[in-house]
Amino acid sequence: MAKLKGPLLSENAHGSIAKRLTFSKRASGNQARFQHANHDSNTTSQQTQRTLFLQARDAWQLLTTEEKALWKEYNNS
Repeated sequence: MAKLKGPLLSENAHGSIAKRLTFSKRASGNQARFQHANHDSNTTSQQTQRTLFLQARDAWQLLTTEEKALWKEYNNS
């Protein structure tokens, strides 16, 4: 929820309206930014990467605590 004090952008405005228009105060003065909506393009390569990530996550969850500790130790060395 955006909070305004005085006329818009003149005295103090901060927060967001509808998660798109964001008001903030910077050293250079007040600022208003428009946030573009992210688009989830559903390409074949994107789906492949998501599937690989989910498979890796599932494989990690099947490991025992000792196996996870060994992997963490290996990756930190």
